[in-house]
Amino acid sequence: MVPSVSTPRARSAAARAEGAARATAFWSAVALPFAAIGLLAVGASPPRIGLLLLCNAVALVVGHGHRGDRSRRDR
Repeated sequence: MVPSVSTPRARSAAARAEGAARATAFWSAVALPFAAIGLLAVGASPPRIGLLLLCNAVALVVGHGHRGDRSRRDR
């Protein structure tokens, strides 16, 4: 949570934005290896593949704490 945000509405919006970013990163980390395989198959240059793998590593770190749909877990 963002500590500099003072109102409950702003804290709620910040928490939703953080959750959305974490979910996006999580699912990007899932999908990017398939893109890397595709790039390898078409003979892409090593720097492009390396950049994609770097993006995948960043997505893994950012999306690590993603918990999925909380409404399903609460039932």
